[in-house]
Amino acid sequence: MAIAIREKEKLKYEKQMEQKFPKGIRAFKPRENAPQFIVTELVVNAKELFEYTMQNQSLLTDYKGESQLKLTVMVSKDGTKHNIQVNTFKPTAKVETDLPF
Repeated sequence: MAIAIREKEKLKYEKQMEQKFPKGIRAFKPRENAPQFIVTELVVNAKELFEYTMQNQSLLTDYKGESQLKLTVMVSKDGTKHNIQVNTFKPTAKVETDLPF
């Protein structure tokens, strides 16, 4: 039951998030003999990532007056790779009503 609920939540999340893969940052599964607490390894090419953010200003969000690029690390559907996507999720505003329930 918990797995079905998780899959449903995952599908809802994926529908709300546009698929955008940032340039300049890559994720890899840890090597086979890595400690269990290492879940993914990241490689950042600063120049590529900087150019990507400069060309995609609309993907930046604001946090305490600073621009940031929100990223999500996901496991591929077949479970063999780790992928990084730009997190474009935007929560929907709750509609206020006068109804008592």
